[in-house]
Amino acid sequence: MGRGDCGGVGSRHLERALAAVEAMATSDTVVIPASPSPCMIAAGARAGGVPAETAARIYRAMVLASDH
Repeated sequence: MGRGDCGGVGSRHLERALAAVEAMATSDTVVIPASPSPCMIAAGARAGGVPAETAARIYRAMVLASDH
């Protein structure tokens, strides 16, 4: 059975989702969590030489700015 063999609404949604994932593979787009994990916060704090709270705020600000 191929990707579109079912023919229902669900398969159309799946086809669109797969196309979006395939497009992401050829662009500069990634999927990231809306909120950083503790490990992400720690890494950002180390890289930026800032407190963890600041790193978390910076991350969230960047995520919010990404849709503009």
